[in-house]
Amino acid sequence: MPREFSKDLYWRIVYLYTDGLSTMDIANTLHMSKGVVNKIKKRYNRWACIINPFKGVPGRRKLFSRRDMTILRGLVREKVDWYLDELIYEMECLIGKRASIATLWRSLQYLGITRKKLQKAALERNEIVRAHYLATIGEHYTRNQLIFIDESAKDERSLSRLYGYSPRNTPA
Repeated sequence: MPREFSKDLYWRIVYLYTDGLSTMDIANTLHMSKGVVNKIKKRYNRWACIINPFKGVPGRRKLFSRRDMTILRGLVREKVDWYLDELIYEMECLIGKRASIATLWRSLQYLGITRKKLQKAALERNEIVRAHYLATIGEHYTRNQLIFIDESAKDERSLSRLYGYSPRNTPA
């Protein structure tokens, strides 16, 4: 679809028209078609403005208002690893509007929230627990009694959710 001309150019059509120039002269001066000039002249004569006052927002009416979108953003920030159907149920409880999964997905995209793999800190990173473990091992065992097994892939939370939602360019 071609881009619209700017409002100041539309007003220039009106000024030249009120100065008495013909449609062809205005079109040649501003390097635009006669149809655009006629459309703006007709709109100005009918409504005394250059923008169509009856032109609405294209597309279907949006289900979620700005307030609803703010609630959704806060909900996703609070519950990063929820599934879409859980978010739908919670939104229905909070605002009373039932949305489809596709509608919720489009709303998340509009807010700039994307689905990404969750980054979970390993339980072994807790320095206090680690120091306590080393102290306990050091008290009760000698070096000859220890056997080491590679369990780097083991984590107690392996059954938890792997994906979550967060704003663009921020980790989940």
